[in-house]
Amino acid sequence: MGDTTLKMGGGGIFHDVGKAVDVDGLDLAPDYIERNADLYQPSRQGYYTHRHALLTAAFIERYKDLLPSELSMAQWGEGDPFINLTAMHHKPETPMQWIITVADRLSSGLDRHGYDEEADVPTAPKDYLKTRLWPVFEELQFPGINEARQTVSRRYRYPLAPLSAKTIFPGRIDGATLQDDSEGKEAYRSLFSSFVKNLDGLLHRSENVALWFEHFDSLMMVYTSLVPSARAGNVVPDVSLYDHCRTTAALAAALYLYHRDTDTMNEEAIKNYDEAKFLLVTGDFYGIQDFIFKGYGDTKKLRSKLLRGRSFAVSLFSELAADLLCRKTGLPFTSVLLQAAGKFTVIAPNTPAAADAVAATEKEINDWLIRITYGENSLGLSSRESGPNDFTKKNFRNLWQAAQEDMERKKLNRINLNEYGGEVSSYLNSFNNDLSHRICPLCGKRPSDASVEKSELLGQVDSACKLCRDHVFLGTKLVKKNRLAVLTSDAELSDPANCLCEPIFGKYQVSFSTGAMNDLARQGKLLRYWNLSLGDDGSIPTGITARLINGYIPVYKDEDDCDERILVGEKSEGKKLELIEQIRPGDPKTLEHIACKALNPSPEGGTPMGVAALGILKADVDELGSLMAWGLPQQSFTLSRLATLSRQLDFFFSLHLPHLLKTNPEYSDVYTVFAGGDDLFVIGPWNRIIGLVSRLKNDFADYVCRNPNIHFSAGIGLRKAHTPLEQMARDAEESLEMSKAANRNRDTISGRLTIFGHTVTYDEQDELAQIKADLLRWLHDEWVNSAMLYRLNRLIDMAGLEQRLLLRAQPFRLADMACTKWRAYLAYSAERNLAKKLTGADHAAAVQEMSQAIAGWLTKFGSKVKIPLWEVLYNRR
Repeated sequence: MGDTTLKMGGGGIFHDVGKAVDVDGLDLAPDYIERNADLYQPSRQGYYTHRHALLTAAFIERYKDLLPSELSMAQWGEGDPFINLTAMHHKPETPMQWIITVADRLSSGLDRHGYDEEADVPTAPKDYLKTRLWPVFEELQFPGINEARQTVSRRYRYPLAPLSAKTIFPGRIDGATLQDDSEGKEAYRSLFSSFVKNLDGLLHRSENVALWFEHFDSLMMVYTSLVPSARAGNVVPDVSLYDHCRTTAALAAALYLYHRDTDTMNEEAIKNYDEAKFLLVTGDFYGIQDFIFKGYGDTKKLRSKLLRGRSFAVSLFSELAADLLCRKTGLPFTSVLLQAAGKFTVIAPNTPAAADAVAATEKEINDWLIRITYGENSLGLSSRESGPNDFTKKNFRNLWQAAQEDMERKKLNRINLNEYGGEVSSYLNSFNNDLSHRICPLCGKRPSDASVEKSELLGQVDSACKLCRDHVFLGTKLVKKNRLAVLTSDAELSDPANCLCEPIFGKYQVSFSTGAMNDLARQGKLLRYWNLSLGDDGSIPTGITARLINGYIPVYKDEDDCDERILVGEKSEGKKLELIEQIRPGDPKTLEHIACKALNPSPEGGTPMGVAALGILKADVDELGSLMAWGLPQQSFTLSRLATLSRQLDFFFSLHLPHLLKTNPEYSDVYTVFAGGDDLFVIGPWNRIIGLVSRLKNDFADYVCRNPNIHFSAGIGLRKAHTPLEQMARDAEESLEMSKAANRNRDTISGRLTIFGHTVTYDEQDELAQIKADLLRWLHDEWVNSAMLYRLNRLIDMAGLEQRLLLRAQPFRLADMACTKWRAYLAYSAERNLAKKLTGADHAAAVQEMSQAIAGWLTKFGSKVKIPLWEVLYNRR
């Protein structure tokens, strides 16, 4: 990547920073604005507009000592000085300034004519301090493609605050005035003051300007994600300033490379919206679940670390695949527009060199994946030519739909059999018979490698392939290290053991570090430097780039040493001793320890009750593709709004969920396998997982402004801790598919949960929770005993069969009618087994109350009553 391309991407990130500036905090000379207004601000109807452009210039001048020196050098890169490149976007005079201007307009979906007309509308600056960011979620409707859209009542706003696990939730305003001007000004002043303070702490300002820009982008994400991009005039302020700047940066870099390589760097060509100047490149990593869970070796010894490491490795593959594509195309990191859940989108120039780079990237990565995973995983890249007109409001939906269809078609040809088909002739020759295990005991697929034989990381396993060793390495380090360095494969490290044996794609080395790594940054060998974890208060750390891809991992605490639940059950003395010795404060909990946390204290203080088992939860947002493609009206479907929506949705899973698990004791033993984009996969004590679904369902409803069109479906599997991970994943996947299938078979779509093999809506789940409460009350009052609860299983099966028969269209046999006898059986069992300790009228009243309640449950819910019943039974076994 050349300096000029980086400058264009950086110019896009900086171009609207003036919208977040507190003018008083700049401490400008008294006549600064008067002297410079005519330079940066257009004049309309006798007064200057777009004051933020002038403030962008003032910010760069005022804080030049906190910025890389290159940004003040006239000779850095080609063309305009950086300050003019960024601040002249509303009054462009040169071709490169026009590139930022066009990118700014396309980010907002404006065409040439629409922009000019809108620019002529006087803004109302008196209200901008009180304007707060509106949630895009509130506007989404489903599906409504050809229907008249309902009027949206805007009742929610985001706070003007740094991004954190707490501030990502919008609040209701109920029509009240948000703030007066003085309060609004103070809010901006506080935000800007913290921004400048943390700007001074960004690393690599002197060592590597490209690396610093990435850290600055992260700082912008923290401080401008909740600042509206458009704040005054006839606008809808639901696009964040950060997402507008980021999409502008992506478009600007691609436009620059296109016009540079086609030798059309002139104003007329840059303003031409008809040429196909862009490649919209989408990437998808295939086989994620198989990669994480499927193993044919004995992974019991290290499976928690392997699970952690493999999940994190998938995130790295996606991140670094996008990075490799950008580097081969000559693009900066800002060209990665969307990235989550193994998928990414890059805006590249439509040039032969860029098209060749896409093909070369796909081949290089798949060559590596085929070599190490034997076809289990692959990367698909699809690209679509597009022009500026395709990014305007009237056309962008068609472009986005076409790109998604390209990606779906790509899935049908995940592996090029002409390239990779046939036998792997070198496979058998790669085994070493002198090792403790010739085939890797952790995956059962790849040959063990002599370079990792007897590694301390492997413990008693002794042998492994290099890839599995790397997964154990990642899983071990992630728990205790927050900073991750991505380096070139030839970077020299002080601790060679603190890195991968198999560099990713053969190019990227990974190391955990706490230092600044300035020498490697100066040499250009430190490519990325990430902070992976949240602060204890839910804040996002600054100083380096924040990448929230680590999730939450439960670790042992001092009190776990006194928890006797791990000793319950039929365990040998040796097994009990092994479990005790594994408890070391700060180390990650094993799945067996997590399963034991499902046990409940006995009311009499004896042996803990319940079933020591894991709950495996998988969930994702319902019909998200349709919601994103068609949920917004045509005039609102723009690149920057899509980026805002995608990122905000990702934050619920990658920011809110880890913070909830970390800070809420009820869920502190829940393990995040992956969470981000629009889905999650977690493992925890089975009863805590059931409670977590209810909590997340309510939190998500608040997060999306109680919009009934947006919800997620979930599936829960229950398994003992020794169950193979692949089986756990299959159970959760099958349960989730049952929830999704229930939606497909109905006219209306709603969030659903499947557990114990039964699917319910969340409204039904809430009603079933009341049944559980009634059962627990009856047990407490000794109106019912466990034996009677077990008898209810037969009645539930009969009532469920009756419901299914009534729904059948075809005739049924007379013998099937036997299920209708459940009411008689209930009356008989109730009289003999309920409220035995009561006598006379009290007994009769209690029996009548319970009989009527149970009959009502079975009539309404049928076999779904097993959900609360089994939850009660499993907690008391």
